[in-house]
Amino acid sequence: MKRLFFSLCLIPALAYGQSYTYPSFQLPTLVEREYNFVAADGGRAGATLLFQWREAVSPLWQVGVDAGLADPDGNASSRLVLGGHVARQLTRATADFPFDVALTGGLGFSGVDGHNVWRIPLGASVGHRFALDGAMSVTPFVHPRLSIDRCNDCRAGDSGGKLNVAIDLGGSLQVTDQVALRIAATAAGSDYLGSGNGLGLSVAWTPKGLRK
Repeated sequence: MKRLFFSLCLIPALAYGQSYTYPSFQLPTLVEREYNFVAADGGRAGATLLFQWREAVSPLWQVGVDAGLADPDGNASSRLVLGGHVARQLTRATADFPFDVALTGGLGFSGVDGHNVWRIPLGASVGHRFALDGAMSVTPFVHPRLSIDRCNDCRAGDSGGKLNVAIDLGGSLQVTDQVALRIAATAAGSDYLGSGNGLGLSVAWTPKGLRK
């Protein structure tokens, strides 16, 4: 319990880069290396095409990058989406505590024509892996987080900093040792990015030889 309390206190010091209205697709367990290809829709925030890279730097730490483009509804121009993120494995599922937990944090950016939004999301991904036949498994997860957002020269509303809350509900189906299919929905989010709700689908690929 002391270790759990101490690690939770570290959440504000972690520096997951959700940069726009799309699910984070962060599982509650870390990966050695992963390339995740995402298509998401965020209502008035429009469609987002995104590439995510995640890489383990130690048994307990993972780093990664988000990069993509978003096409808001209406006459708004397409937005560049960038983010950097880290995750730390807090716990693995046991008979006494049947959940995997990863702490997450990061820095995200989205912008066009000087109208930029910066985000610092901090949270935890919680879930459990259920083994199926062969290499197949399914992992339902929830990823709540707080986000400190700041908008530069927004067209509408206050451009100062705001504290927002977002939560993802999703699942990952591991099809083979290298390929996983994922679906996730996100609720709430940022006041600066149109609708705060979104739905995303992704295909994650792990290079052969890395999956344990």
